Order: sequence, then structure tokens, then C-alpha cells
Amino acid sequence: MEPLEPPALHLLKAAYGWLELGNVPEALAELQRLPADCQALPGVQVARLDCLMAAKDWDAAAVLACDLCGEHPEEPGLWLHWAYAKRRCTEGNIETAYYILSQRLDDFPDEWLIPYNLACYLCQMDRLEEAQAMLDRARAQGGEKVEAMAREDEDLAALRRSQR
Repeated sequence: MEPLEPPALHLLKAAYGWLELGNVPEALAELQRLPADCQALPGVQVARLDCLMAAKDWDAAAVLACDLCGEHPEEPGLWLHWAYAKRRCTEGNIETAYYILSQRLDDFPDEWLIPYNLACYLCQMDRLEEAQAMLDRARAQGGEKVEAMAREDEDLAALRRSQR
């Protein structure tokens, strides 16, 4: 994705600043201040997606993430966002989220968050052996980060219980 130039870049950074402060309306307002010719730029669209997800507007986030995945299939974070939003949107579910990410698993062999999230989805679908295998794959890629997250992640609680 191509980078923005000032002053649009400054507005985008301001939007992320508001988002970090937890103020989604102000973040969206900063994005609206961008010139019309910048509104469709990928960096702006990703910022809008981040805002929608922070606001838990899962339906709108799922639509935008789907569009962005179609335009930028090489971006693993977009696939993660789409699956996450599809799990939570009105018409979504874990099976759909699992399907979205499982189709991209081999496309991003170094992205440990994909097998990690797949492990979470598999666990929620009560497919514990597959979940364990996927979590092991995530551990091999992400190391201690995965260990720390897995100890606390409620999506993996059934897997932890099964290992006692």
C-alpha cells in the first residue's frame, strides 16, 4: 500500500492518535477531514476499518475488510480483520471466520496470528485435536508471544481444560 504524504499523513496520524485514546468519533472525524481524493486510498480505508472495529461495528467492518482483502490479498492483517469481523457480525459465525483464515494459512507461512486464530476458532468449534495442532504451529512461528496469549485467551479455555 502506498504511503500518504503530508498534510494527509498528519490527519491520518491524528486519527490513530484519537483511536489510541479510545475516541472513535474523533478518529473518524479526522478521517473525514481528508481530501476527497484521499478517501479511497488503502491507508485511509485501513484506518477506517480500524475505527469500525474499535467501535465494534462488525457489520460495516466485515464489508470493508472483505473489500480490502479483494483489493490487497497480499496483506495478512486484512484477512485477520475480515475473519475477526465475520465472526462477530450479524450474519457471521465462527465457521465462516475459520473458513476465511484457513484458506490463507499457507499463503502467509510467517504470520503466526493466522494459525493462532485458527486454533481459537477450532477450539470454539470443539475440534480440540486440530486446535492443538494449529496452536503448536503458531507457537513454532511466534514463540513466547503465543505462549503468553494462549495462557489468557478465553477462546482456548476448553483446550487448556482438556490438557489437565
